[in-house]
Amino acid sequence: MISVSFDERVDIGLNYILENLHGCSPFGQERIRRLRFYAPDEREALEAELSNVARAAASVPSSKETLDRIMIELCRIKDIRASLRRCREGECLDHVELFELKGYLGQIEKLIPLLNEWNGTAKLSGAALHDPAPALAVLDPEHTRSRGFYIPDNASDALRTVRRAKKQIEERLHHAETDAERAGIRLERTRICADEETEERKVRESMCRVLAPLCDALLEDAETIGTIDFLIQKALFAVRCRCVKPEITDSRLELCDMVNPQIQDLLTEKGRTFVPVSIELDRGATVITGANMGGKSVALKTLALEVLLCHAGFAVPARSAKIPMFHCINMLFDDLQSIRSGLSGFGSEIVQFEKALAEAEQGYSLLLLDEFARGTNPDEGAVIVKAVTKYLNGIDAISVLSTHYDNVAEAASRHYQIIGLKDVDPAEIAKEIGLDTEDGVAAIARHMNYGLYRVEGRADCPKDALNICRMLSLKPEILAYIESSHASVQS
Repeated sequence: MISVSFDERVDIGLNYILENLHGCSPFGQERIRRLRFYAPDEREALEAELSNVARAAASVPSSKETLDRIMIELCRIKDIRASLRRCREGECLDHVELFELKGYLGQIEKLIPLLNEWNGTAKLSGAALHDPAPALAVLDPEHTRSRGFYIPDNASDALRTVRRAKKQIEERLHHAETDAERAGIRLERTRICADEETEERKVRESMCRVLAPLCDALLEDAETIGTIDFLIQKALFAVRCRCVKPEITDSRLELCDMVNPQIQDLLTEKGRTFVPVSIELDRGATVITGANMGGKSVALKTLALEVLLCHAGFAVPARSAKIPMFHCINMLFDDLQSIRSGLSGFGSEIVQFEKALAEAEQGYSLLLLDEFARGTNPDEGAVIVKAVTKYLNGIDAISVLSTHYDNVAEAASRHYQIIGLKDVDPAEIAKEIGLDTEDGVAAIARHMNYGLYRVEGRADCPKDALNICRMLSLKPEILAYIESSHASVQS
């Protein structure tokens, strides 16, 4: 079972997406708030949902006016599920509950033709609501479709008699001339009002007995409304972020030009562009190498986001996507767990890694490790990560490890590297930078390419840090020492 903590949702940008979905009904809002992920044995249901989302998204341009009207009606729906459950169990609903139930039925009645109109274009499945007419016939027998709820005099002979007597008493009260006379009539009115309440309760009980068999259908409609509401939000997200319907595979994971909307929006605010990331994965361990400049972490977080969105029934922000269904998805991205456990950063990594392995043994899994063993010294870290990579090659999982350690990739099934400054002329950037080091950092960031490329054969981590030192005009004496030390290490 896929379980993602709040911190992980925030870290990869999933919460950012969910917070920008605006569910209209309480049922749609609940779907977003309690996001669930489809399990491997629900593949057929997931594929049906993904097809629905794709068709809904395709219909958005031509159905915008209809969708706006549907969302307006969804905003007017109240959550009356508790009352429906009580009625189903044989309890008598009070006047306010019946008023709210009538309003709920009225909204369903308005939604049905709008949904039929949209469905004529979108060709959705599972978006049908039950006919509210039988329940409305109980609560609105005169078919007034007024907003209020009122039990008419002709609901029962006894009620008609009581109300006629009450009207006569109120007429006498209106014409009473003395306080003593008015006091006596008010006492009579109190008694007749109690009789009226008794008769009204009998009518409400009778109504609830008729409504009880209809409550299951009305509760199903609440679920359907939540599904429709959430579907609309998924479709709008797909259009907004130019998403694609993922193809569900048996084991292979391929993402072409995937984008992380949160990071993309942050970069856009700074006048920069998100570089789409592409990657192909299958069983075994894949290593992503690159200098410590954030590109590896972005790639892993974007990968996790795309896979989780797919498992939640979303189209994904990518040019194309092939994604298998995982039993679990584990992300070892930071040392938040060490803060909670009181362990050192490295100790926490090992504890979390052991838990992740135990889960991965239960079924085909995705395991993402960002700079694993960063909490220990570099020499030991490199050995540990290489050993972990070798082990992960043998388990039934797709494992992706990012690292800046050399010699780890040779133990992996696949090796990707951050492009970084590979295709950049350091001298040209140095000219652009000039003497202002603050602008220099921004200039380097503009030229940094966080895309991935597949490495064939042996390749050590790029030494972009040295190039950055050159571009930012670090003192020549220090540069000379670094270069001579670097050369001796290579030899």
